[in-house]
Amino acid sequence: MQLQLNRRSSVPMYRQLATQLREQIISGELAEGYRLPPERELAARLEVNRTTILQAYQQLKDEGLIASKVGKGTFVLPQAIESTLPASSEQALLTSPISAAIPNAGSSAHTQVQVIRRVSSSDHAEPIVVRPPWSVLFSDYSNRFTYHDIASAERAQRGDTVIDFATGSPNPADIPDDLLRSVSLEAFASHEFDGQPESPIEGFSELRELLAAHMRTRGVHCNARNVMVLSGSEQGIDLCVRAFINPGDCVLVEQSTFFPALQAFRSADARIVGMPMDDYGMRTDLLEGYCARFHPKFIYTIPTFQNPTGSTLPAARRKELIDVARRYQCLIIEDDAYGELWYGGADEESAAVADGVIRGAVGGESRGATGGENRCKASDEAGGHSGQRPVPLKGMENAGYVMYLSTFSKTVTSGLRTGWIVADPHVIDRLAALRRMVDQHTSTSSQRICLELLKEGRIAEHVTTLTAAYRGRRDTAVAALERYAMQGMTWNVPEGGYYIWVTLPDGVRSLDVLDRCRAEGVTFMPGSVFDVDETDDSHIRLNIVHPDAGDIERGIRMICESM
Repeated sequence: MQLQLNRRSSVPMYRQLATQLREQIISGELAEGYRLPPERELAARLEVNRTTILQAYQQLKDEGLIASKVGKGTFVLPQAIESTLPASSEQALLTSPISAAIPNAGSSAHTQVQVIRRVSSSDHAEPIVVRPPWSVLFSDYSNRFTYHDIASAERAQRGDTVIDFATGSPNPADIPDDLLRSVSLEAFASHEFDGQPESPIEGFSELRELLAAHMRTRGVHCNARNVMVLSGSEQGIDLCVRAFINPGDCVLVEQSTFFPALQAFRSADARIVGMPMDDYGMRTDLLEGYCARFHPKFIYTIPTFQNPTGSTLPAARRKELIDVARRYQCLIIEDDAYGELWYGGADEESAAVADGVIRGAVGGESRGATGGENRCKASDEAGGHSGQRPVPLKGMENAGYVMYLSTFSKTVTSGLRTGWIVADPHVIDRLAALRRMVDQHTSTSSQRICLELLKEGRIAEHVTTLTAAYRGRRDTAVAALERYAMQGMTWNVPEGGYYIWVTLPDGVRSLDVLDRCRAEGVTFMPGSVFDVDETDDSHIRLNIVHPDAGDIERGIRMICESM
């Protein structure tokens, strides 16, 4: 089987591969029953992502050329399929050449192909049903998505779970009913809301002014012209991709990152390269070499309370990241969904609890001793409990290389689909023009609610209360890990945000643990969902703010006992 892919071609590589395999199957070069190489083996041979092989195979399956049998492999189907069955058949079952083409294929093989036939008991054959060849009909844009990533993420969050560490949203009980009720009533009763005037595509000017003022408190020097209101920060990622990425452009990301961002880059046929990480986030000491080799158009990063690892990029690395981006004229998308949720300003008792946990781990007083030592190093470089709030990358440069994204969904409620982007006015104008094709403006109701939240410091008061509660849950989770973790487990101690990133002991697979935990009513996210190469099976992500505080210790104990 001879295969050769042209990486400079405008035709996606999965389509090149599908075309070559199709020609070899139809010509008879690949005979009926020929076993195709496994996805991982062929991906390694062709030096492509496994997703490319999966998409090519799926297209050929939809065309009825190949089929898979669990535990056996993927095989070439017969080129011709009989249109009728013997009239003497008295059962509504199929006996088809397809079954013969796949070793030990049973009735399950019939679901793998597009032609479905039934014979009634009265010996009259029903018409042939031919399903549409979906992979051929779907656009290249939609075919570039790796739906198995989304499916695995949804499976991790489905079911009647008792303790949910998987969902990437806050606990609804942490949002005071009176806050949203009073804010909504005031927003809808205001004179400005009369008749629900249509919003400019960039957002209401008053809201843009308030957001610019809010960003200045974070150290970002901007004005309303630099701000556009979005229907969630994910819309900002999509718009930036549409505005800047051409097929084949390189995007650098952290090796483990926000998987909807990966989907957005894949949809544009970008080349995604994962940057190595350590306890402090992206390895910026390697960034110069990566930029020199790949010449990226974008660097997408979550430098503050990163999703999924919870790490925070130290100030020195932030400066290095910006300096390298300037030298190579590479844009930076800074995703700061969790930046408001800084646990700093902790009282002495809470800080002592966290420090005591680290010291106890270093002293080997728990089964997670190795992890404690790593956490202590991370705290030293990142500032630990120094009381210094991380300054966004956008606050460290003013030339326009950084495009900053944030959202209200992580601090107020996930149902409030309102975010914003801070960027050069030229970028704002271009994104607004692109947005007109799909979304005229953010909901006026959501914008009015956000206006009221930003007025008179209401959102600041709410976040202060929220982070105090989250800091307590962080300490509870860390203490539980110290108490119940297996030897060889390590984890971070986040300075803010939602997540603790746990490294499993050697030989323990995250998906195996997830299966056992879900049976017991506990769920979390496996590391492979976030991994650029989709191969990380040694980490799990725990959302420590979503479960009720009283369930955290029990849930972590059950996770540790299931390994």
